[in-house]
Amino acid sequence: MNPFETIVQKIKHISVYALVGESGTGKSFRSKLLAEEYGIHAIIDDGLLIQDEKIVAGRSAKREKTYMGAVRIALFDDKEHRDSVAKVLRKTHIKKILLLGTSEKMVSKIAMRLQLPQPTKIIHIEEISTKEDIEKAIKSRQIEGKHVIPVPSIEIKRNYPQIFSTSVRDFFSKGSKLFGIKHNVKGKMIEKSIVQPEFSKKGRVEIS
Repeated sequence: MNPFETIVQKIKHISVYALVGESGTGKSFRSKLLAEEYGIHAIIDDGLLIQDEKIVAGRSAKREKTYMGAVRIALFDDKEHRDSVAKVLRKTHIKKILLLGTSEKMVSKIAMRLQLPQPTKIIHIEEISTKEDIEKAIKSRQIEGKHVIPVPSIEIKRNYPQIFSTSVRDFFSKGSKLFGIKHNVKGKMIEKSIVQPEFSKKGRVEIS
């Protein structure tokens, strides 16, 4: 058995889910609620491995000074970056993980590069978000340059203090309906962070 086969064997027990949608359609904003719905405790989003609302490995694409640099980080194109995340995945006892990407091809590539099984369930943003919410998210991204990271702002300040962030909270209550599906998750507050990436800070002109 070669080393690669050993790695795959160690993490093949993980069930992989994926949330797919074009850039700026609100994937990161919806991901935490979706994770709660499916009992998922780990998320891969823009180069980060997030577990139980904490950044445990990876590098945020939001730190990159260019858009193309951010794309490379999100795709785990850098060997050192992807190996560091794969190493943590092998050591943890994660049973389910949610991958975020702009296409099915992208989440498939992320799974392959992190030596994860291919996604068994792929959910498109249009299935869990209204057309109006998607349009609002796109406008927020295009005009205001706002991005979301699905962790509390204290995590952003601890790991990436140079990224400006504010927090937003959603209340996930027992017996309510999420995406039209009634769930049994206990009521809890979910915090996410709205950030301004490095690559969107320069050369922006806002007129209101």
